[in-house]
Amino acid sequence: MKFFLKPIFWISILASLSHPVFAQVQQHKEFAAVDQTMQTMMQAFRAGRADIALQVARKDAIVLGYSNRQQKVVTQSGEEWVQGFPGHPAEDEAQRHRQYTILDISDLGAVVKVTLDYPQWQGVDYLALNKIDGQWKIVSKSWSGVRK
Repeated sequence: MKFFLKPIFWISILASLSHPVFAQVQQHKEFAAVDQTMQTMMQAFRAGRADIALQVARKDAIVLGYSNRQQKVVTQSGEEWVQGFPGHPAEDEAQRHRQYTILDISDLGAVVKVTLDYPQWQGVDYLALNKIDGQWKIVSKSWSGVRK
């Protein structure tokens, strides 16, 4: 009898520990607002439009990543980063795939992982968001990736 109960005990403990953090994030009272902010950012990526990106990203945001091509850390402001948006969808937009996962939310902060799979680029962005004056804004972006 003891042999039978021991595995059940450990299985129940492991099951309770493996409860996904994502479920907790989805239940946070700010989830819908953070999700809406990210949907707007995804729209900006698809449309290639800086004006849409600046609805949810601060001009003074910090953008930082390591450029393999330049062999150095590259930093930009949010305003400099969105200048790279061409104002129209990319020619290969139909082949670009993006998804995001909201990793953590507190009452005034959130962290989001964005996975980018483009024909010529595979990368990951980590976005930090803060709730400022009642609105969720991207305040920093850390990126990494490789050319395909």
